[in-house]
Amino acid sequence: MGKCKFQLKWLENVNFKTWLQPVSGKNDEGFCGICRKAFKLGTMGIGAVKSHMQCDGHKSAVRAKQQTTNVMSSYFGVTDKSTSNVNNVTTTTDAVTTVCGAANITTAKSSDIRSTFGSNATLQAEVLWCLNTAVHHHSYASNDGVSELFQAMFPDSEIVKSFSCGKDKTSYILKFGLAPYFKNQLITAVNNAGPFVLMFDESLNHSTKNKQLDVHVRFWEAGCVQSRYLGSQFMGHSKSEDLLHHFKKCVHLLDLKHLISISMDGPNVNFKFLNNLQQEHGELHGGRQLISVGSCGLHTVHNSFKTGFSVWNIEKLLRAMHYVFHNVPARREDYTKLTGTSLFPLPFCGHRWVENLPVAERAIEVWPKLKEYVEAVRRKELPNPGTSSFDTIEAANKDPLILAKLQFFMAISRTFCPFLKKYQTDEPVLPFLCRDLTELMMSLVRRFIKRELLQDITPFKLTKLDTDDQKNWINASLTDIGLGAESVLKVMLLCNSLTAFFLCMAKVRSSSLSNPWSNDLILSFTKLSTRLILSFGVSFNASCFYLMGKLQ
Repeated sequence: MGKCKFQLKWLENVNFKTWLQPVSGKNDEGFCGICRKAFKLGTMGIGAVKSHMQCDGHKSAVRAKQQTTNVMSSYFGVTDKSTSNVNNVTTTTDAVTTVCGAANITTAKSSDIRSTFGSNATLQAEVLWCLNTAVHHHSYASNDGVSELFQAMFPDSEIVKSFSCGKDKTSYILKFGLAPYFKNQLITAVNNAGPFVLMFDESLNHSTKNKQLDVHVRFWEAGCVQSRYLGSQFMGHSKSEDLLHHFKKCVHLLDLKHLISISMDGPNVNFKFLNNLQQEHGELHGGRQLISVGSCGLHTVHNSFKTGFSVWNIEKLLRAMHYVFHNVPARREDYTKLTGTSLFPLPFCGHRWVENLPVAERAIEVWPKLKEYVEAVRRKELPNPGTSSFDTIEAANKDPLILAKLQFFMAISRTFCPFLKKYQTDEPVLPFLCRDLTELMMSLVRRFIKRELLQDITPFKLTKLDTDDQKNWINASLTDIGLGAESVLKVMLLCNSLTAFFLCMAKVRSSSLSNPWSNDLILSFTKLSTRLILSFGVSFNASCFYLMGKLQ
C-alpha cells in the first residue's frame, strides 16, 4: 500500500488550520506549529493528523499556549484570542506604561501579571517555606498540595492566592536559587576571613552506593569561630590520589594560601593524602606547610579503650547476650516465662566502645536471669538454641570472674566517658587537649603504678613510663579495680563460690598475665601515649595557648 500525501484542503478544517502546516519538499509529512515538530502521514492520511491532535503531548502544548495567551491578555488588554495579534502587545504596553507613569496609580484589575506570577511578598513566602522544608529535613513530596491547603486555611490572604510551592518548585528554589546563593556567601566570607581550617570525612552513602566525602570549613568571623558545611563529593575508589582529586574539586573556589591545617580521621590513606597535599601546597604557595595536628583523637581514645579489653573478649560476650534473643520470638517467650522479666540485653556498638556503658549495666542486671536460662537449657527444660551466641554465654557462665570483669569494664568506661563527651564538640578545644588527656592517662596508671613514680611527673615523662615493668606495679591486691568489681570479689569470698574463686586466681597466677587488671590498663595506656602524644607532639605544644590565657 502506498504512502498518503499531504492535502492542502486539510488546512481549511477548523480543527487543523491553527496549527497544521505542510512540510516543504516532503509531501508525506505534516508539521505541527504548536509542538514544533513534523510527523509522518504513512498510510493513515488524515487519520495521522487526527491521531497527532489527540496525543497527550499535543494537548499539553495547546493548554500551555492557551494559558500564556490568557496571561498576556489579562495584563496587556489583548482581546483577540488568536496568536496573530500578539504583535499589538508592544503598542498596548507603551500605552499602559505611559498612563501609569502619568497618573501614578495602578490598574484595578484583580488578574494582573503579579497575581499570576507572584509578587515580592509571595516570593518571600515561598522562599521562607522552602527554607523551613530544608531546616526540618522534610521531603520535597511533603509540599504537594500545600498551596491548596494554605488557601483553605487563609482564604482572605492575597499572598496565598498566588502562593505555589509544590515538590518540583521547592526543589528548584533550593537547588538552583538558595544553595548557590549561600555557597557564594560562604566562599566570600572564608576568603575574607584570613586563615582557615578544612575538615573532611568520608563514609558510605547507602542511597547512591558511593563513598561520600564531606568537607567542612572552620574560620573566624564576627568575633567567634564558625564551622560550616562546604560541600560533598561522591567517589568509588578512595585511594590517596582519589581523595586529593575530589578534595581539590570541592575547595577550588577557596584561597588556599590562607589554609593552615587539615582535620581528619586516622586511616593511613588519610595521612598519605595529607603528605601529597603538603607537597603540592608547598609548591604552589612558596614552600608553605600546613600544621599537622594529627587525626581525630576521639577515634584513638575509643580504640585504646577497645584494645584494653580485647584480651577478655568482652565484646564477644555482650554481642552474644543480645543476639541470642534478637528477632527470635519463641526464645524470648521462653526466657520471659522462665524468669518472669521482659528485660533483655541491649545491642553492643562495635565502633563506639564507650557508648556501651549502658550495655554493660544492662548485662550485669540481667546476668542472674540469663544464668537461669542457661541452666534450664542444660537441664533440657528448654530447647537448646544451638547457636554460637549461646555457646559464648555458656562459656562465660563457667568463668567465676565474669561479673567482676564486667564491673571493671564499667569502671574504666566511666573514666573515659567525660573526656569523650567534652571533646565531642565543634568548639576549638585543642589548647586543652594536653591537660585533659594527661589527666585521663594519669587516672589509668594511678590504678596500678606505684605512687612514688607518679610524684610530680610531667606529661612527657608520663609517655616514657615503663608500664610493662612489673617492678613499677603495686601489689595485685592493691590494684584499683573499682568498687563494683571489689564488691563482686568480696561476695565470692563470703559465698560458696570460694573454691571456684581460688581455682580461678591460681589459674591467673600461673599464666603470663600475672595481673589481668593491670594488663588491660597497660594496653589502653600504651595506645593513648603512642598514637596521641608521641606521634603528634604539636597537639600538646598547643597547650601553650591555654597557659597564655591563664596568665592573661
